[in-house]
Amino acid sequence: MFDLRGLYNSRSSILKLGAPALVSRGTMFVWGILHILIIRAIPEEAFASYTLARTFETFGALLGGGFIQQAILKMVSEGDGRREHELANAGIFLALVLAVFSAALLIGLEGTASRFYSELDLAGLPILLAAVVLTGTIAGMPRALLITRHRMRDVMYVDLLQFTLRGAIIGVLIINGTLRTGHQIFTATIIANVCSFFLSLALSRVFFFTDASLKWHRIVTMLNFSLVCLGTAAANYIYTSTDIMMLGKIAPGDVAEYGAARSLSGVFAMVNAAANMVLLPLFSRMWRQGQRGLIIQRAWRSVAIAEIILLPAVAALVLFPAQILNLVYSGRYVDSWPVTMLLGALIVIRPIGSYFSTAALAVGKPQYSLYSVIVSSVVNVGLNLLLIRSYGGLGAAVATSIALILSTWWIVGKATRYINSHTEG
Repeated sequence: MFDLRGLYNSRSSILKLGAPALVSRGTMFVWGILHILIIRAIPEEAFASYTLARTFETFGALLGGGFIQQAILKMVSEGDGRREHELANAGIFLALVLAVFSAALLIGLEGTASRFYSELDLAGLPILLAAVVLTGTIAGMPRALLITRHRMRDVMYVDLLQFTLRGAIIGVLIINGTLRTGHQIFTATIIANVCSFFLSLALSRVFFFTDASLKWHRIVTMLNFSLVCLGTAAANYIYTSTDIMMLGKIAPGDVAEYGAARSLSGVFAMVNAAANMVLLPLFSRMWRQGQRGLIIQRAWRSVAIAEIILLPAVAALVLFPAQILNLVYSGRYVDSWPVTMLLGALIVIRPIGSYFSTAALAVGKPQYSLYSVIVSSVVNVGLNLLLIRSYGGLGAAVATSIALILSTWWIVGKATRYINSHTEG
């Protein structure tokens, strides 16, 4: 399963592409550390509102073209001709239209959200979330084009700028003792998005390809592929956000503690994000160029690298959850140690499902991820309804664990069988 000799022999290409990607996504790790400082500084009620607002932000970014970016990465990375340029233009057009729609939806639903979550103060947040979605989508387009060409060093510069600006603004607020609400955090994100857009545009030197017109049939092609990605992403959103949303309604007192525990395990998501930045365009090119037999091997090799990186963090969160919570949050949220331990153990499972889901997308089978996530989402929602009322945050963590293991088992088996059946010899 793990080809250690192949892993050693490919160290040069791993470092060339993987190191910038790891640094780029390493900003997520540092942001996770900063997020811990945010949790320590911000009042508990404001943090609960901010945590819930972030789930709305994720939904807005998804509906606002996030799923289109997956299609762009898959299709545009397959070559550098007129076809790929036309597809890129079509994808960018669709993403911008959807971003405007998503922003308007977030603003329009502010009153409904405030009434439904009456115990949490969401006033003024939706309009900021709309701005985050718009600026994030616009900034993401030239960055996505850089990734399709495997220009990971340039992507690294963009991500470092985005993080540095956002982190500096929030860091100053924390130091001055003036960080009080999520509004300030989202405002910093908007400023960072705008600045990172100009840098990524300068590096890519393209937003629309001028040598390719905007063609209707390319829009349809991109939309057809993207809709499956949307289904997968929407189901995944339900799968990953149900816990917070249902806690906010059924057990609002557990939102802050659960959010703090999730933030600790979420710090290490950057490893999967860094790998997928490289793997999606790589797998797409390998599939199109007839190197199909190497994809499964490369996926497991990537899992091995991720597990080596993540093992110390997993051991710490599983063996010493209460001590880490006490240290990180200065005595706050220590009662959430069982949730921290459970979510920490799941860190070793996530790379497997993530990389094989990326492989399925790259070989033109995004529906595999869709089916996998739909099933696990149903399980997750059902278990959340059953467990949260009695066990609060711990019940949500148990539901997430069972759903993740089920999803991972399904996608690995399905992707492996399909790729092997379409490999010559």
